Formats: sequence, structure tokens, C-alpha cells
Amino acid sequence: MASAWAERFFYNSYDASDADAGSYNQQSYGLGSTLGFPISENNSLNLGLDYVHNRLTNMDPELTTWRYLSSRGIEPSVVTKDGDSGAKYSANDYFVSLGWGYNDLDRGFFPRAGNKSSLSGKVTLPGSDNSYYKLSFDTAQYLPLSENKRWVWMERLRAGYAGGLDGKSVPFYDNFYAGGSSSVRGFSSNTIGPKAAYYRCNGSESSYSACPLDASSDAVGGNAMAVLNSEFIIPTPFVNDKYADSLRTSLFVDAGTVWSTSWHNTAQTLAAGIPDYGDPSHIRLSAGIAVQWMSPLGPLVFSWAEPFKKYDGDKAEQFQFNIGKTW
Repeated sequence: MASAWAERFFYNSYDASDADAGSYNQQSYGLGSTLGFPISENNSLNLGLDYVHNRLTNMDPELTTWRYLSSRGIEPSVVTKDGDSGAKYSANDYFVSLGWGYNDLDRGFFPRAGNKSSLSGKVTLPGSDNSYYKLSFDTAQYLPLSENKRWVWMERLRAGYAGGLDGKSVPFYDNFYAGGSSSVRGFSSNTIGPKAAYYRCNGSESSYSACPLDASSDAVGGNAMAVLNSEFIIPTPFVNDKYADSLRTSLFVDAGTVWSTSWHNTAQTLAAGIPDYGDPSHIRLSAGIAVQWMSPLGPLVFSWAEPFKKYDGDKAEQFQFNIGKTW
């Protein structure tokens, strides 16, 4: 059992409006190192250090964004504006991370028995502009229901929580999201949970607290998330058993919720008809069928799902297609 050392350098450019996830542009770059090592046949640990620079521009006046800036001691009324381009903000953060992994699956692709779990966390170090921590948990259990393991029951749970430190808030651009072909199927990617609320000022107000709000369908995520997938894996109809290891069919029910534990309603949010985004009981539900194929080009996943519990602003997407990632 050998240790593994990995280094990474990255640069990303992201326009949130392209993903209906708010209205801002984000450029980020950084570097990091991770040391991973096994501690037993099925258990492993990894330790990492990272530096991340984020630059945000063209931020439209939005409630969640402005609350975050206020927690950083930045009053939105004095944030620099370039015409109609929106506010600008940058942050340099240093993280230490620790992760644990467990894997006793019977095989890497299309497992039929066993468990795979991971728990990871990161926290900012002194000298960072932000001050927060973020935890993520993921576990999947496969239970064969027949001797030949063609009938399998699978349960997968994912949960996450992030919290601010030293009176600061979790950056809105590091929120949790849910929805999509690898999350809660039947919903568009990352659209479940809190939505953006934009200030609409006419220029006469002395502060944003006097401006009315407009609700929207732009997803902004939350600092807490839970997703549960229940899947009944069955033999693929009309397919010879010799192809069973490259083709998998399943019936599923997905459930998920994303919420903001720091959310609080005000006269502005109530007047705009904005719901309580701090309520974790706003659970979305869907059911459907999925087919996974280990093609010569890599894994292909097709799913059709019907959302049967959704909320205002949610975006349904019944047929979904994913390349390169299986359950």
C-alpha cells in the first residue's frame, strides 16, 4: 500500500447567468497539493493544502450576494460600480483539507455489492479573506437481491454543510447545489433550492434596505444540502446476459433539498412573495428509469424522470443524458 502525492494548477472562468445561477462573472485560479495514503485494505486518508483566488465582477444587486458582502464589512452602497457592469470583489483564500474514504465494492464499474463512502472537509487558514468551513459526506450501499446479482438494491446519500467563522458568512459562490442527471433527476442541473432576489432601486433610495425586491428563478444554492437516491437495478429487458456487465437498467426515486441556515425573512422578502429558504423540508421528489451503457467512448447514462414534488421557480428536465460518470 503506497502513498500518492498530487499537485494541481487551475484556472476557471464562469458566467453565472449562463447557468441561471445568479448574475455575476467569476474568474478563479489557484494551486494545491494533496497527499493520499491507505490506512487499511478498504480505508484511506488524504490531506491537502490549497490556495484559491476568486475575482467577481458584474454582480447585479442581489440579496444573498449583498448579505455576504455586508458580512465581509463591505457596504454595498460604496462598492465600486462601472456604469451598469455591477460590483466587483476579489478574495484570496488558503485552505487545509482532510478526507476519509472507504471502498469495499465488488468491482469498480456497475458494482453489485458493497459500500463506498467518503467524508471530506476544508477550512480556511489565517491570512484568508474569507473565514469558513465546508463538510461533505457521500455514501452508496449496494445490496444484491438474487444469487446471480442481477437484481440489486442501491441507496445513496449525499449531504453537505458549510458554516461561517469569526462572524463571516460562507461565500455565495461556494454554496451547495442539487438537481441534474447525477443528483435529483428530472430537475435541471443545480436548480433546486434558494433562488436569487434582485434589488430594484429607482435611484432615490439612500440604501438597498429601502429598495423593493423582485423574486426570480435563478438558483443561488445554499450552505446545506441533502440528496437521497433509491435505485432498483434490474436485468435489462431483451438484452442477452453476456452484455449484462456493460449495460445496466434501473428504476429510481430521488429526493433532495438545499437550504440556507442563515436565511431570514424581512418586510422586503415578504412583500416580494419570497418563500422561506431556510426551511429544509422543501424536499423535491422525482421517479423514473435510467439506462447506463459502458460504451467504447466511455460511460453513457440516459434517464427519464417525472418530478412529482416541486416548488415555484424549479425547472423540470425529464430526459437527461450524461457522459463519463456512472452511479
